[in-house]
Formats: sequence, C-alpha cells, structure tokens
Amino acid sequence: MFGTSYSGEVNSGGEQQSGKIKYIGLDRAQLGWAVLDIEQLIPADHPARTIWELTGKMDLSRFDDQSKSQEGRVGRPCWPPQLLISVWIYSYTLKVASARAIERMMEHEPGLRWLTASQSVNYHTLADFRVAHKEALETLFAQLLALLDQAGVVDLSTILHDGTKVKAVAGRASFHRRKTLEKRLRMARKVVRELDEQAEQEKEGMDERRQAAQRRAGQQAVERAEAALAQLKRLEAKAAAKQLPEVRVSISEPEARKMRQTNGGWDPSYNVQVSTEAQSRIIVGVGVTTDANDTHQLMPSIDRVQQNCGSNPETVIADNGYATRQNVEQTAEREIKLIAPWKDDASREAGACAVNGIDKQFAPTAFCKQAGGKQLLCPAGKTLIVIHHRVHHGQQRAVFQAQARDCARCRWRQQCCGTRGGPRRVERVVETKAMREYLARMKQRSVKALYKKRCEIAEFPHLWVKGVKQLRRFSVRGVVKAGMEALWVALAYNMTQWIRIRPSLA
Repeated sequence: MFGTSYSGEVNSGGEQQSGKIKYIGLDRAQLGWAVLDIEQLIPADHPARTIWELTGKMDLSRFDDQSKSQEGRVGRPCWPPQLLISVWIYSYTLKVASARAIERMMEHEPGLRWLTASQSVNYHTLADFRVAHKEALETLFAQLLALLDQAGVVDLSTILHDGTKVKAVAGRASFHRRKTLEKRLRMARKVVRELDEQAEQEKEGMDERRQAAQRRAGQQAVERAEAALAQLKRLEAKAAAKQLPEVRVSISEPEARKMRQTNGGWDPSYNVQVSTEAQSRIIVGVGVTTDANDTHQLMPSIDRVQQNCGSNPETVIADNGYATRQNVEQTAEREIKLIAPWKDDASREAGACAVNGIDKQFAPTAFCKQAGGKQLLCPAGKTLIVIHHRVHHGQQRAVFQAQARDCARCRWRQQCCGTRGGPRRVERVVETKAMREYLARMKQRSVKALYKKRCEIAEFPHLWVKGVKQLRRFSVRGVVKAGMEALWVALAYNMTQWIRIRPSLA
C-alpha cells in the first residue's frame, strides 16, 4: 500500500530521471488496539517487586487512620497505602523526589507502571501522603528493621553514628534581619487589608475563586513573616549582645539554619544524624535537627535506635565531634561502650589562652603532674599546689595555684599569667571512673583497629544518598517534614541494601 520508492523515466543512456517522490503516509485519526501485559513490564527480580513484597508483609493500618473514604458512604475510593508507600520508596531509589516528576514518569517508567497497574496517581495525592503520617512512617521504618532482623542481616550490638549537612529548600537570599522581616510583615498585612476592602466594594461581578486565591496567598505571606519573626526572637534570646545585629532568619523557611558545607561555604541546611549497624550497613536510626554542632546529638540518636530496635547497642562508634564528658558519662550509665577519639586538651584550651593573653607555651597542658597528681610543675620549674575544688559545668575541678613570690620574680610572668595577673592558677578536671575507663579504652590497639572501620561503614549511607542518588537537598520545608523525608530516603536505602544482600542468603 505504501512504499518508499519514487517513480521516474529512464532515458536512453540508462539514467533515471527525477519524478514525484512517494512518502509513507501518516494517519493520526485512525484507531488501533494495543495489548499490554502488565506483569511482563518488569522482570521477576525487579526492585519494584521486592519493595511491593516487603511492604505487603507490614501492618499499614495506621496509614488509614485519617482516611475519609469508606464503603457505604459517598465519595471516591482512595489509593491503598501499600501502593503510595511503594511508589515513594521506589522513586527515591530512582533519584526522584518530586511528586510532579513521579506522576509524569508513571506514563513510561516500567517499575511505576507495574506498581500502579498502568494507572496515574495525582501528584497532589503523592505530595500530601509523603508528609501526612509521621507516626505511621516511624512505625513502618521500625517494622522494616524487624523484618531484616528476622532475616539475620542486622547486628545491633555495634552501631556506627555520623552526621551530615543537607541543604534546605530555602535559598540564601531568603535570610533577613529584623528590620526587613518587620517591613515584609507590614506589607503583607497591607495587601490583606486591601483585598478585604476590594471584596467589600466589588461584591457583584467579582471572580470569587480568584479573590479567594489572592487572599489565601496574602494570608500565607503574613503567616510566614510572623513565623520568621517569632523564630528570630528565639535566636536573639540565645545570641550574645554583639551578635544581635547579625542574626538572620529565612522568611520562606524559618527553621532552616546557616551551616558549613564540605566546600567551605555555607547554605541553609539541616543536620541529619544517621546510625548504621556494622554487619550489613543497614540504617537503624535517622533524625534531623537544626543544631549545626553534633555534640548534643549522640544520646538522642541512641534513643531512636532503642525505639526502633527495642534494645540499646553494646558499642557505639562515632567521630571526635561526639567525644564529650557528658556523652561518656551518659553512655556509661546505660552500659554502652563509647568509641570516639578524644580531642587533646591543647586544642580545647587554645581559645581560653587567647582570651586571657596567655602564651601557648604556658597553656595548662604544659604544667606536669607531680606527687601523684597533688601538685603541678610549671615550665619555669615552680610548684603549684591545690588550694580548693569547685564544680564548673557539672564537672569537679581541682584548682592549683603557684606561690605569689614565685610568679612575681619570674621573667615569664607576662606570658604565663596573662591579663589576669597575680599568681598563676591552673584547673584540672577530676576525672570520674567512667571517664578514666573511656580514656584507657581508647588507647587499646583493638579499639583503634575497630575505629578505623567507622569511615567505611558510617559514611557509606551519606555516599549513597548524596553521591549515588544525588539527593543533596530536601524537597519539603521545615524540620518536621525534612525528618519525614529523611525517613523515606532511609527506607529506600535499606530496601536497596536488602536487594543487594538477599541473593547471598538463598
């Protein structure tokens, strides 16, 4: 019927003369039938099948608590939680965190077509579901860990912990000082008043839907500005007087904080804390905080592991950012062995020496213990004795002091005594039993060898999320929603690890 050849006459020399070319015709008005076997869209070992299988073994009833679609009542049916959960987990394994992008991919991506039986789920439904069931999502994460534990791939005796900064949705330009935030609030309130006045004057012939949308947008602007000012007030209460003029808050995402990134710059971010078990590198705990410092995040992370797994770990391995006396004491109380390099006292006391005008050669670590720790010997060879004990930041400290006549005649007096003047004083912490055991433990060769595995295991989830899947920025705003997205990513990561491990168990 159709052909690609063209007609033409041949002259006496055997050459073909040009003629009208015949093209293949295109008829888009014609109808056709296509046979689709959904089960043949993906192979038997496809990740989508594994995700669907695992989610089917879990109790998802808590996701139905807020559902209004019930049999015998009017209204549309709703999508089953197993489907929405599987779609989100599978999408994160595909490096996709956008609900709109997922909806578009359902038309062509084989795994999503198989999960949805070649139907399309509205992006709004997906976006709402991702952040609508916090407690149910936490329960789902714990159930997955229980299934993996039953399969024998999880070892909860040793947990490795690490934190990483993940960028927030807010941009740098959204951070403002008090003056700008107050101006934005006044402008937003003015817009809302003008819209109300306009609605009163134009009651007839007015587009009610458009007017409602405009007023809703104005009210949201007011709420964002009010939330930013409230957050600014809390930060100003914690800041020093000289830092007040520099305190800024994001008007689009007040909870985001400026945090240092690996490239040396800063971006609005959240601090994501991840706990990983040592056997199969399964994530057993994940949390999101606005604190840029990791110092106070170890114990909350252990609490999350205990909540998810039902027991405390025997050993926790972390970097030196978590090595504090408070963490040592609290882990010892819970009979947990903490392995984290202790920062040398020289690095801790450098700031104090600079403030007091003391030369680094006369820092407290330069004073040697004598007489079983009851005396100190200064670099100039003079003796300091204990004059009293005091409690500072919850720590028992022994206060050593030199003789006034020794300091008065010393040629190093200015470099040693600094701006304080008078006889030199040095404080030494009276270490507790837990702290002494910890310091002795960190000197053992076996412990040092165990700590070398921290980077390989604890930072592997960060590499998978940021390096492999390129998920370096949250897709939702606020610390609560960011925490929920972190759980979704952790679920996708654990599913991926299970897919990797399962063949070796057969």
